[in-house]
Amino acid sequence: MNHHTMSENEFERFSVLHRLMHIVAMVGFSGLAVTGLSLGFSGSTPARTMMWLMGGPAHAAWLHRFFALITYCCVIIHGLWFLYYKTILKGRLTGPDSLMPSSADVTKFGEHIGYFLGRRTHPPAFERFSYMEKIDYWALFIGMNTMGLTGLVLWFPDIFTRILPGYYVNIAQILHFYEAVLAVIVKVFIHVGMTTLRPAVFPADTCIFTGKISKHGLMTEHAGQWNRMAPDDSAPGNGSN
Repeated sequence: MNHHTMSENEFERFSVLHRLMHIVAMVGFSGLAVTGLSLGFSGSTPARTMMWLMGGPAHAAWLHRFFALITYCCVIIHGLWFLYYKTILKGRLTGPDSLMPSSADVTKFGEHIGYFLGRRTHPPAFERFSYMEKIDYWALFIGMNTMGLTGLVLWFPDIFTRILPGYYVNIAQILHFYEAVLAVIVKVFIHVGMTTLRPAVFPADTCIFTGKISKHGLMTEHAGQWNRMAPDDSAPGNGSN
């Protein structure tokens, strides 16, 4: 992370690239959800209404593939970012500023459970990304790859059935549909809930759009990172019992 201080009480949490990718992914995912669910539940009245607004099933299918392309471009860029982070920035993939899972997340999870059970007086001192944020990210990242692969099979069945049995198309259709439903549930109820409904940031955490995090937010929600940046300052939730 760039630890640049934007003002006395603000720090940079997300770069311009990450904010832009989030907006593009948000638009792409929303478009996929609307078009895909309309096609998947085409027998329902709301789906037929959406299909009419989109110009019919054929146009809805075209829009679905368009949103799929721009969304998967974000997945590719994120994959390239990990390569850039490791090779150019010389960052540790399992280090405290990385989104990659590490053994420290297991420790933080245990500490968090202890805090919930009243065995600790402070929550864990999370680093730049908590284990919850990593689970949220990787569930969607892996899900997008699953949907991308199955989506390609459904988009070009003639090509894939030259090398695979025909029933693979049926398997791809089932996996694609249920993974899509699961992704929408995770995105709406878990991701949005974590970023808007938790008391510390209600009604919304806007740092992914502004790139800024307040000093108080950094000290309380990412105390481990704050302690690395300012080890002589005391921070709430420093992980002590």
